[in-house]
Amino acid sequence: MYLLLLAHILQSSLLAVHSCPTFCACTLGSSGTTQLSRLVQCSDPGISSVPINVPADTVKLRLEKTLISRVPRAAFYNLSELQFLGLVYNFITSVHPSSFVNLKALRELRLDGNLLSSFPWEGLRDMPQLQTLGLHNNRLSSLPAHAVLFLPNITYLDLSSNRLTILPAELLDLWFPLPGQQEGQVKRRILGLHDNPWLCDCQISMVRSLSMSLGVQ
Repeated sequence: MYLLLLAHILQSSLLAVHSCPTFCACTLGSSGTTQLSRLVQCSDPGISSVPINVPADTVKLRLEKTLISRVPRAAFYNLSELQFLGLVYNFITSVHPSSFVNLKALRELRLDGNLLSSFPWEGLRDMPQLQTLGLHNNRLSSLPAHAVLFLPNITYLDLSSNRLTILPAELLDLWFPLPGQQEGQVKRRILGLHDNPWLCDCQISMVRSLSMSLGVQ
């Protein structure tokens, strides 16, 4: 029985290795639970597109410092267990509105250090558990008012080091609600706004004052 069990474990391990994308490293590690979780790291400059054969049980996926320039429709559809997705310091200029379909367990999405001039905010509907969204160091020049509709559970939003000059009032109302409006709302924690070419107006002055009083960058 022990030999059969050992053979099964070895076979499963071999299958997992064989399914790992080219130029990537697939490992089993701890993610804060008693069970081991699949971690996939792809950071080879030879990668120019999102891998299509990432193991389906992957919980943490990092695609970093590659030549990836776009994230296509349903790019991660088979990764329904994914909780962390890092797409940082690539050359991404576009993200399809349906790129994140079926990422129902995702809690953290990082797109820092890319070339995004816009972001498909409506795509956040496909990630109902998302709490952290990192868009630091991109080329965003505006934030549409309707983006607020898709940020119901976000507690960490990093918009620092972009090209923003103004913020929609709707975002301020969401992040800094009046005392009587806070009941039942998600508690916002971090709103990264520094290193943007803000217009010097009363709105931004208010945000800076609130940020300083709350210890927000």
